[in-house]
Amino acid sequence: MRITIGIVNFNYARFLRASIDSALTQLHDDLEIVVVDDGSTDESAAIISSYGDRVHAVMQDNGGQAAAMNTVFAHATGDAVVFLDADDALAPRAAATIAEMFQRHPDTAWLMWRLALVDDGGADLGRIRPHRTGVMPNADLRRHLARWRCFHWQPTSGNAFARSALAEVMPIPVRDYRMSADAYLANVVPLCGPVRSVDDVLGQYRLHGSNNFAFQPVDESYFRGQIARQQVSHGHALHVAARLGVDLPADVRDPRDAAFLAFRMSSLLLDHARHPYPDDTRRSLARQGVIAALGNRQLGWRNRFRRAAWFAACGFVRQRSFAALVSRAPDTPAQRATLLSGQMHAVA
Repeated sequence: MRITIGIVNFNYARFLRASIDSALTQLHDDLEIVVVDDGSTDESAAIISSYGDRVHAVMQDNGGQAAAMNTVFAHATGDAVVFLDADDALAPRAAATIAEMFQRHPDTAWLMWRLALVDDGGADLGRIRPHRTGVMPNADLRRHLARWRCFHWQPTSGNAFARSALAEVMPIPVRDYRMSADAYLANVVPLCGPVRSVDDVLGQYRLHGSNNFAFQPVDESYFRGQIARQQVSHGHALHVAARLGVDLPADVRDPRDAAFLAFRMSSLLLDHARHPYPDDTRRSLARQGVIAALGNRQLGWRNRFRRAAWFAACGFVRQRSFAALVSRAPDTPAQRATLLSGQMHAVA
């Protein structure tokens, strides 16, 4: 089984060699390495060219993450494709494990694995994402995605996708996903077949000052942006589902998404005047949020109760406590900076 590792790079010269080397040292024979440089202005081009024909290099004008990932797929010939961010790395056994899992479960559309956290210099931080086993899904999530949306999904470098599934959903819409292109795949790939996971640590996720959204301030504009992104992503999911003929519930246009409701609650609490849902009230969002949190079977009970308690508190909190509650909202950048302490990473 051929595995394509597609490395997506933009101005990550200081990390790029470690990423390419991790792909070249895979313990799997049938391997293809595609390196797409998305218009870097640092030393990336020289580093990529130093590998010669050991990698298939593609240099393009800067178009954003979606454009770079689309280029990877256009050049990929593997049965499964890994989109590896240039600041991350794979464990040597990653490709072999991916091949084994896809051969054992040929209907798999999406495979996930755990990631070890490292610092800017590559030193192990002693943390794993997620830190608990059994958090990542092993299921057909088509109806779950329509009803609840929320489930744990790994950042870009913690996933492999069946080529057949990607062929159904690519290209990624470039205009909507200059960043966070993995969010598009998280919304649509589950419509193509089962999602499976291995609890092995098969890669490294690097935390540094340039991680997208990891250290973004938590304010009203952040939450409005998250609301808009989720609306776009859900719209793409509906479009792909209709094209694939996936039978979804009649009221799918109103998913009970705990993360989306948390963004709406936080936006309402921080800036009622510019909140994009004029009919929202604290009590109505609290009620919907409690239902969404407790009813989501892809979350553990501790996670469900934690989220439900947050929504309940928001429904009755005093004005002076709003900021404190918002800072504890599910799926804020503060939680992502510590990778949510192993909790769910919502579709965002």
